[in-house]
Amino acid sequence: MAIVGSGIIGPGEAEYLDVVLRGGIKYRVYVNPDEPGVDFDLFIYDENGHLVEKDNSPERDALCFVTPLWTGPFRIVVKAERGLSSYQIRVED
Repeated sequence: MAIVGSGIIGPGEAEYLDVVLRGGIKYRVYVNPDEPGVDFDLFIYDENGHLVEKDNSPERDALCFVTPLWTGPFRIVVKAERGLSSYQIRVED
């Protein structure tokens, strides 16, 4: 994959992106905001709505590693805790 989504969000807002990930493959999911001084968080849910990985640190960007047990749809949630910025979501195996 590579860049799978982009957008602009502000404090308290979230955007959702559904992707299909293959079982047994280790993925790096990365959210990169363009503006300094923001805090973006990242959450990854499986098709059953279970949280499988998160990065809700106070850092500007967010990074998760996930290795699905099965091939299927996963939901990536990007949330802005602080600041307004455009961003890109990258998914790499």
